[in-house]
Amino acid sequence: MPEIEILLPGFSINTDQATLGLCTVTLVRGEKLTVVDVGHFGRRSMLVDTLRAHGLEPEDIGRVILTHAHWDHSQNTDLFPNAEIVISKRELEYSRNPRAGDYATAKYFADTLAGHDVVEVAGETQIEEGIGTMDTPGHTAGHHSVLVQTSGGLVCLGGDAVSDAGAVRRGLPAFVFWSVEEAQASLKKIFDAASVIYPGHDRPFKVTGDEIEYLVDAPTIKISGFLDATRDMVSVELGLPPKFTPRINPDALA
Repeated sequence: MPEIEILLPGFSINTDQATLGLCTVTLVRGEKLTVVDVGHFGRRSMLVDTLRAHGLEPEDIGRVILTHAHWDHSQNTDLFPNAEIVISKRELEYSRNPRAGDYATAKYFADTLAGHDVVEVAGETQIEEGIGTMDTPGHTAGHHSVLVQTSGGLVCLGGDAVSDAGAVRRGLPAFVFWSVEEAQASLKKIFDAASVIYPGHDRPFKVTGDEIEYLVDAPTIKISGFLDATRDMVSVELGLPPKFTPRINPDALA
C-alpha cells in the first residue's frame, strides 16, 4: 500500500509585510514516487536537500500532483524532469484567465508546465492503485485533493481546501478565492471521505467527532534578518501556528 512522508511542513503564518506561503509538501511512495505540491522558489534548495535526506534525487520522482495552481504550491515543478504533472483540468483552464482578485495565481502558470507530460484530470479519478484525486473547489475554481489508501486507512492530502485544522470548526479554509459555497461543500466532502487529513498549511490531524487530534509535533520556524545597519541580526523562533480568520475574496461572494 502507498505510504506518506512529509518532506516540508506547512505553516499558517503571515506577516504585515507579506504572506509567507509555506505549504505542506508530501512524498507518496506507491507504484511511482509521487510528490504532492512542490512549494515555491524560496524552499527550492530545502526541498532538494530533504529529498536527498530520504535517499532520493529529484530525477527519481515519477509524478507530481498539484492540488492547485497557486504560486506557493506550484513553482518548483521544473525540479522534476522525469515527472508527469497531474492537475485538475478545470484548474489549468482557470489559471489561464484567473480572477483579477486572485493574486496567488500567476497568468503565466500554464507556461511553466511546458516540456512536462501534463495529465489533466476531472471528478473522482484513480491515479494508481491506492492513490486518487477528487474535486474540492472553493479555494480556487479547480482545486482538487488527493486520497491515499495507506496501511493505516484512507488519508486525504487536502491542499488548501483544508488549509489548517481550524477549518474544521470555522467551516471554511483560511482563504477563499473562488466560492464560499463550494469551499464549504468541499470541506464536508473531505471530512466525509477521510478522518486523517494532511492540510495545506498545518500539520496532519485526525477528526473524531468534535475532537481534533494532531498526529505529529508542531514544527518550528526561525525568522531572522537585519532591521538596521547598527544592530546584529535579529531572530525569533515560532512554534504553534496562529489561529486564522478566513479571508474571502469579494468575487467569491458573487
